[in-house]
This record gives sequence, C-alpha cells and structure tokens, in this order.
Amino acid sequence: MRLCKLVVLSFFLIITACSSTSDKQKIAAANLNDAGISRLAKSDIDEVVELHQQAVMRDLKQLMIKLYYRNPSQRFDKGKRTIEETVDRVFKRPYYYGYSHWETMSGTDIIRQAFDIDYHINDRVLAYIVGLRKMLMASYDNHTEFFFLTSLSEQKLYNSARNIEIAAWLLAETRDKNGKLLIVSDSVEKEIRNLSYQRLIGRMIATQDNLATIISHKEGRLIKTVVVKAASMMFLPI
Repeated sequence: MRLCKLVVLSFFLIITACSSTSDKQKIAAANLNDAGISRLAKSDIDEVVELHQQAVMRDLKQLMIKLYYRNPSQRFDKGKRTIEETVDRVFKRPYYYGYSHWETMSGTDIIRQAFDIDYHINDRVLAYIVGLRKMLMASYDNHTEFFFLTSLSEQKLYNSARNIEIAAWLLAETRDKNGKLLIVSDSVEKEIRNLSYQRLIGRMIATQDNLATIISHKEGRLIKTVVVKAASMMFLPI
C-alpha cells in the first residue's frame, strides 16, 4: 500500500515538473477540456482555480478592448491593425513579456505610472492593462497550471481584489492639469453614464474575492481584511 502511494505521488511529481518547464510560456490556465493526461494530477480545487484565472483574464481582455474603443488615440499601433487584433497580440504574449521600460517594475508600479501626469507615455491603456495583468498573475504566484502540490495564498488573492478597486478609482478619477481624464472610461460630462465598465471591473473583483475565500476555507487560514482608501494610492503587497 505504501509503495502504491509512492508510485502515485511520483507520477504527480513528474507531471507537475514537466508542466512547470512550459508553464511560463502560457498566458493563463488552459481550457480544462484540453488538459489531457495532466488532468489526472489536478484536484477539484485546482480546476476551480484555473476557471477563476481564465475568467479574470477574459474580463481583463474585454476591459482593454473597451478602453481602446473609448480612447482611440491612446493605442500604440493604431492604423496597423484593428483594436481586437491589438488586444489579441498583447494577451498572446506571456505576462512577463519584456516591455523594456516596465520589465523590472511590479504590476502596481506600472498601474501607478499609467496615471502619472508628468510621465510621457503614448499608450496609458497598455500600461494600465499590463500592470493589472502582472499584478493578477502575481496573486496566482505566476502559475498558469495548478496541481495537487501547487499552493496559493488567499491573502495575495484578497489583496489583488483590493488593488483592482484602487486601480478602478484611479481610472475614474485621475485627470491631467487641464482637468481632463487621463483615460476615459464610463462617462464624461453631459454623457449618459455607461455602467458596463463598473460591471466588468466588479466581476473581476468578485472573481478574486471568491477564490480567496475558497482557498482560505481549504487551507483553514483566515484572511486579514483591510479597509482600502483608494485616494491614498497605497496598493497592497502581492
């Protein structure tokens, strides 16, 4: 019986090790229907984690599309391809893709730079999304596949949800020296308010919060909750 357990454990270790070599090449958790033999090394919780990661990245991608439509002058490659093609190119690259000016920066630092009125940047939308994506991936410890031996921090997932709230506040409130929004989202003066941005961002927050609660119950650990003051721009550590 003990030998049998060792064989099963060794099998899982081999699958996990083989997967980790290519893990960084992926942009997010794969479709579970395409998981193949590696699915044998996944628990129900692992599959739940992957579904949550897919959902939050899908919503982040949709947010980028909406922001580019709202801010057409921001797009770094406008005139070369459609908005959908631009966004696809961004999300087909790994989260750590080497944008040289952000390569050594954390996700939250990139978000903060997107709203620095004194920083010359041609595409604030790109900085905003790249920063959010990098921050979110850090909350998953940069994994794109999850197995029995993969551990996650419920605190990092919780903190990432609060950081999305801060990033949403920055998006809605940060203006240039002339009082114009740096990145236009749900509405401007005299426009009918478009709440689809709030719903999309709210769904991302709920996804991360929900997963944080699941991991907390699974591990029997408590989440240290905090009251976030968005205006302070104090992102929580991931």
